[in-house]
Amino acid sequence: MTNERNLLPLMIDLSGRQVVIIGGGSVGERKAILFSKYADTTVVSAGFTTKLEEMKDAGKLNLVQADLGSLPDYKIAELISDAFLVIPATNNIQLNNRIVEIARKSDILINKVDSVGDVVVPSVITRGKLTIGISTLGSSPALSKYTRKKIEQVITPQYADMIRLQDEIRTYLKQYVPDQEDRKDILWKILDNEDVWNALSESYEKAYNIAHNIVKTN
Repeated sequence: MTNERNLLPLMIDLSGRQVVIIGGGSVGERKAILFSKYADTTVVSAGFTTKLEEMKDAGKLNLVQADLGSLPDYKIAELISDAFLVIPATNNIQLNNRIVEIARKSDILINKVDSVGDVVVPSVITRGKLTIGISTLGSSPALSKYTRKKIEQVITPQYADMIRLQDEIRTYLKQYVPDQEDRKDILWKILDNEDVWNALSESYEKAYNIAHNIVKTN
């Protein structure tokens, strides 16, 4: 038997799913800021940072005050029973490990903050609908950050507009160009056209007009 993890990069819709973060300190706060954008997020802790209190008051997450170190396993299991993902983020390693074991007995996914769990949160670059995740599986967070900065120099904000442009032109082509290979060829010509990319840095309308002329000449 091997301890190697079979981790497959996935995009998961967290809408309506419960994420429970155990720990209301700086690490729990960082996780809550991220996950509250995508899921119904609850932070369980004996105390909370000011930021977490502010997020609760703004309706961005739920806070449950509890000293988990003094609770029996079945009480902790009740607190996380509706969770899709649990994140042990306390400063107590033994408590974190205990939460992991309790969650796994209920087949709840785990994101560990100090090692590789069932779920690894990558360093993310977002350009509109383009999302790029970068991870070293916990081996070097610094390299993940370094790689993200390098890629950000190449994947400019214009990529978001190019996605929009490709989507609009693709919709147009479906109406007027019956052959799929012809449509694909035109879309690639737009992608490879430097004038289109340069125009995107000035205005979307200018880039669209250039792209539309490519359509008309093919």
